[in-house]
Amino acid sequence: MGMETTERAKSQEPDVLQYTNFRVYLRDYYEFKKRTQASFSLRYFAEKSGLSSHAHLKLTIDGKRNITKNTVLKLIQGLGLEKQRAAYFESLVFFNQAQTDSEKQIYYAQLVKASPRSKLHKMEKAQFRIFKEWHHSVILEMVSLRGFKPIPDAISKRLRGFVTPAQVMESLQLLTELGLLVKTANGYRQRGPMITTDDEVQDMMVKTYHQKMLQLSAGMLELPSQERDFSALTFSIRREDFPKLKNHIQLMRKELLDFSAKSGEADDVVQVNIQLFPLTRG
Repeated sequence: MGMETTERAKSQEPDVLQYTNFRVYLRDYYEFKKRTQASFSLRYFAEKSGLSSHAHLKLTIDGKRNITKNTVLKLIQGLGLEKQRAAYFESLVFFNQAQTDSEKQIYYAQLVKASPRSKLHKMEKAQFRIFKEWHHSVILEMVSLRGFKPIPDAISKRLRGFVTPAQVMESLQLLTELGLLVKTANGYRQRGPMITTDDEVQDMMVKTYHQKMLQLSAGMLELPSQERDFSALTFSIRREDFPKLKNHIQLMRKELLDFSAKSGEADDVVQVNIQLFPLTRG
């Protein structure tokens, strides 16, 4: 659960549009009211919302219980939310409670549309595109290649035509706006860490990124064998060894980074996909 409380929020009533987790919002709202109104309690909050039990409300805030649409509507009334904020809160609840990626995508789209003032809407305009469109991270890495020149046509050709010159120009502009690239006299240089978001939102976007890369890798099977390496292993293990196997792969990924060349010395950008998943069900 992401911590979204700020110093400013402590002195002002929390605005649901600035949250990506409804439980964090409910907690901050309750704590704000408790500080500013002596008589405010969890029981009073529940009664104001028309809920039969304040215990259910506490379990919800603590992440131990989900809520139904009927409860959502009652909480909207108790919170005094109207119009855009009411719609945002409702979609936020179902986004946080969604069980599948497809459900999350549906409610995420509704959240973005709910209000142009929301935190997610602002992220959608720039940051999340880094996760949703694979070529931005590749172009970001290409900047460090030996003799790199920011010529859209040339970059498009090096990317095998998967990205158009217009998309290259837009990507360079986006990466610059986000502070990941800095314009120099001769082109660009990398700066700053990759963008991170609330854990739950990031999880959804990272999955989208992996899906895009897996689709891309399937098309690369057509490359000559000397230009690629595709392999797979299927074997049985003891269930207790699964965490150890996962840890071994994580260490191997870090070792692969030893091949990463210094800025200005690299000739190509490569993608290494490693997947581990059970084929049988315990």
